[in-house]
Amino acid sequence: MSSPQTNRMEQLISAIARYHPSFHTEIEGCSPEEIERLQALVGQPLPEPYVEFLRVMGRRMGGMSFQDGDFRIETLIRHYSSEEADRDSPPAIGISRYGPYGNSREIYERPIELSQDEDSGEFALTTYPPAERPHEFPESIRVFDLVDPTLYEALFAKAYLQYRWPQFKHQRTLFFDAHSPEEVERGAAILEQLGFERHPESTVVVRYFDRQDATAIISPNPGEPVRLSLAAHDAVQLHHLADELSRRLPPVPASK
Repeated sequence: MSSPQTNRMEQLISAIARYHPSFHTEIEGCSPEEIERLQALVGQPLPEPYVEFLRVMGRRMGGMSFQDGDFRIETLIRHYSSEEADRDSPPAIGISRYGPYGNSREIYERPIELSQDEDSGEFALTTYPPAERPHEFPESIRVFDLVDPTLYEALFAKAYLQYRWPQFKHQRTLFFDAHSPEEVERGAAILEQLGFERHPESTVVVRYFDRQDATAIISPNPGEPVRLSLAAHDAVQLHHLADELSRRLPPVPASK
């Protein structure tokens, strides 16, 4: 009998394949023996979402790597086989390699960890490396780093921005005023009234919306107005859509 995490990872793969049909052939999971070896080296239980990730793409994850991370199981086995591995910290699920301020000649390594929230029980990416390189993600999703996403959410965010967003040539960013989840939800309802379908992988933090000719993302902008990113095939259509949304969404108050 499959676990909820197994079903969720299968759902994730199906969602990605909707926009990138060959995704199934670009990933490769680990064997039970490899996972058992890593588990023994870590010395503490591996989070179930991570075990499911290893089963489906622990050897190869196609173009889904994020945060300059190396998530291959052999990399984690080498990491935990070394004397420098910190076994008192939450389990590392990847090793980020990055140069400070874009300096490619000086590379640092930092574990990407998955830590369990005491209240919700969710496992979140809490030891995140520096923000994504600007050319990889539009501004709408870079702020995702600030909200401690789950591994599942981070993978879908990467997939959506890598495989769905580029299908649209024209893009625009709007802002609207909202101070509670309920107010953000009212903004989301306006998109649905305009024919957008809320993607099932949406969360209470980042909401994805699709229709045949356009896509939209409502994402957090901590301490700032809510960001609504739009993309469409046609520039005139995008202009009309943005005008309609600007008319119906709560405006951002003018700064004093």
